[in-house]
Amino acid sequence: MSPSGSSTGDGGRPAAAVVWHDVECGGYTADLPLWLELAAGADGPILDVGAGTGRVALGLARAGHAVHALERDPDLAGALEERARGLAVVCIVGDACAFTTRLRFPLCIVPMQTIHLLEDRPAFLRCAHAALEPGGRLAIALLGDGVEEFEMELDADRASVDGVLYESRPTALRYQPGAIVLERRRRTETGKLVQSADDLVRLAVIDPDDLAADARAVGFVRLESRWVAPTADQVGSEILMLVRPAGPS
Repeated sequence: MSPSGSSTGDGGRPAAAVVWHDVECGGYTADLPLWLELAAGADGPILDVGAGTGRVALGLARAGHAVHALERDPDLAGALEERARGLAVVCIVGDACAFTTRLRFPLCIVPMQTIHLLEDRPAFLRCAHAALEPGGRLAIALLGDGVEEFEMELDADRASVDGVLYESRPTALRYQPGAIVLERRRRTETGKLVQSADDLVRLAVIDPDDLAADARAVGFVRLESRWVAPTADQVGSEILMLVRPAGPS
């Protein structure tokens, strides 16, 4: 793993990836009480996987927890590093499916369905198992039940940054073999210049029992799941809870 880099694009503006991540993900807060609750029971730093620009990591750090934030995109990690100045946050650029660390953590969290984006989930589980101390817990957010297809324009998320209006509007959600595909229309407006492009997010369909079986194969023990209720704008989550046993696994 390596330190994070710059998060600004040309002309000193935030990189586009940073702005879109903030617009599309930054407003979600329904899961924060659960991550804070889990962190309160952990004696030591928390490993936040897929930390993005710090939606969860900054909340944990402001509550007094030390956080190591793992993010693959250097622009997102750079933005998090800038926002975390003065807080106990270590920002790390690395692949969740291929990371190592000399530290051993009491808690590793994987918020906001990041697990559905990982291409090699068994590899991630092996990395996470190695990163946890004996007795350490792994909490993974999975899409909850009730995700339904749609094809309509929903309300847009918006933000104005440095004189540019950014707008992201979900337009469809479709099931494909082994995946759920979210379609969005991204639009920017700079003065009279308007640009628009479609964006697709492919989320792997994951059965919690199958993921738990993969976790058991690398030495985890399954605990009782926790739940985050759906909101008017977001589906709910099942938080798959796993533990690295304190004794031989």
